[in-house]
Amino acid sequence: MAPNQPKAIIPKTTSFIQSENHRDLLDIVDKLRSRGVSHYVDLPQIIVCGSQSSGKSATLESLSGIPFPTAEGLCTRFATELILRRGDKTEISIHINPGAGRTAEERIALAAFSPKTSERGHIGKIIESAKGVMGLTGEGAKVFSTDVLRIELVSPEQPNLTIVDLPGLFGASDKNQTDADSTIVQSLVTNYMNQRRSIILAVVAADNAFANQPVTKLARDIDPSGTRTLGLLTKPDKIDRGSDSERYYIDLAQNQNVKLTLGWHVLRNKGYDTIDDTSEQRDKREVAFFADSAWSVLEPEQLGVEKLRKRLHVQTGIRDCQAKLTQLGSARDKRKDKQKYLLYISSRLTKLTRAAIDGVYADRFFETYPSQRDVFERRLRANVQKILTEYSKDMTADGHALEVVEDDLKPIRTCKYIYRKEYLRVVEKSMEECRARELPGTYNPMVVGDLFSRQCKPWQAISQKLVELIHEAAAITFNKLLSEICDANTKSRLMKGIVQPSLHVLRQKLQSHVAELLEPHLSVHPITYNEYLTDTVQKTQRDRHKRKFDNTALEFVDDVSVNAVEVCLVQKLPDVFSPEVVWDLEDEQIDNLGAEDDGTIKDRKDLQEKLSVLEDGLKELDAFTARPDTSISVAA
Repeated sequence: MAPNQPKAIIPKTTSFIQSENHRDLLDIVDKLRSRGVSHYVDLPQIIVCGSQSSGKSATLESLSGIPFPTAEGLCTRFATELILRRGDKTEISIHINPGAGRTAEERIALAAFSPKTSERGHIGKIIESAKGVMGLTGEGAKVFSTDVLRIELVSPEQPNLTIVDLPGLFGASDKNQTDADSTIVQSLVTNYMNQRRSIILAVVAADNAFANQPVTKLARDIDPSGTRTLGLLTKPDKIDRGSDSERYYIDLAQNQNVKLTLGWHVLRNKGYDTIDDTSEQRDKREVAFFADSAWSVLEPEQLGVEKLRKRLHVQTGIRDCQAKLTQLGSARDKRKDKQKYLLYISSRLTKLTRAAIDGVYADRFFETYPSQRDVFERRLRANVQKILTEYSKDMTADGHALEVVEDDLKPIRTCKYIYRKEYLRVVEKSMEECRARELPGTYNPMVVGDLFSRQCKPWQAISQKLVELIHEAAAITFNKLLSEICDANTKSRLMKGIVQPSLHVLRQKLQSHVAELLEPHLSVHPITYNEYLTDTVQKTQRDRHKRKFDNTALEFVDDVSVNAVEVCLVQKLPDVFSPEVVWDLEDEQIDNLGAEDDGTIKDRKDLQEKLSVLEDGLKELDAFTARPDTSISVAA
């Protein structure tokens, strides 16, 4: 909203603080918006994490204006993602994203949860009802859920933020919370912390000893540079005025005890005796408290919910902007600049590809979070293992052209079947058709190879499907990797000019080697399978599930997995676009692959201008604070 607009149009429900400092903040935000910054800034994600009863849900309510359940004795039992968007009219949408361990039936039941409301005041009750849908109520119910409740709120006064409320960390178990529950909660919190677009809002309650609250240590382990962790002190009104504890936490807020790059912020949320306060009443109490307490020694920009909201938005915008500029690279007018850019891409690509096939998922590219859908597309080794496991199951279940079953039994496999008596007639007919110069009472051993090769026919189609799936998995991972490393135009040229042709060659080599491995089984020397034939004819009834054929099929699966898939394709992937490939490129190829089009040049210019405006805006915001380091550095 423009600063020259009358106060009357500012909705009271937005918790805005009418102060001179706040109007300065609005001027900054309006200036950023007037430069078109919002066109480029993705919705930031702020994760609110801390120990149980540290004031996380109250903080979420303060930021959003939505009344979350915060009564004494209640704790957050699942992740709640609150998506705030600015729009012309108020709209509320609520649904549940099922956790990874849910069955298909459970997913359907959870998907049906879509309550309708247009009133913010009803959301608290809806959150409580979601517990029942997730199975968190009733006797014997579990304590925590990996399901995610998503609340999307669009209204004219909302900032563009995504805020996540997470279950509180706890160490000691009791009759209501076990050690296993503690592990579930910590895993959920760290999954969100590991997402590189997350701003970690580490909530520390002033009425509890700092040593008893592990959130800052956890955040520093995951974000050692501290470039995306903001400390948040709550409950400053719950400690005795003038006490050593108050002095300690004021020093903490001044970034003296535990130094964070983004510093600390302080909120005074609702208490037990003010639980029914409106947002406006809550904000008035907060302003009055900070004005008449020792906390007033802090800079105004460190105090209060509205200034926190603006601070989070600008800082996240800078992070996203810098990441996009890294993808675009520097201007590339000369050939050596293009080659340098390609060498950067190849070096990063080779490193990540090697990590992807080795299953070393430490890089931020591989990080996961609840309800993520492209985990296997990024983690290639996990995807290959998954594909090979399915291949083995397919070979076991459908690798027989025919399943021989007893006359009084039903088939257990999905392939075609034949009853034993009928199959014996097929064998007899085959023996007659293959008769040569054998003595009476004997048979041509070639009949064994003929019967076996008939049974092996499905192997070819199943193995061809494997080749296609492995090739597709590699191509998808390369596409994801290049999307992470470089701009879209460069990615398109590299995929078309380098990656896809190289993968096509590797696919052909894989297919040829699979065919070589398959050939002996389709034209087998009969003596190899005399034992198989004996087992088939004599042991069908008493040893149906352990046929020699199954063992041979599994041996073939191992050969294909190791000698074909691994050797011919997977281990060759880091060489697809290695630095050595770049050094061997012709000048014309370098010019083509490393060039930047007009769109890239324009994007870089716009992003640089936007970054300058954001950083200037952050400096204006930080001018209110005493933090010595007002810059934010984001690793590429």
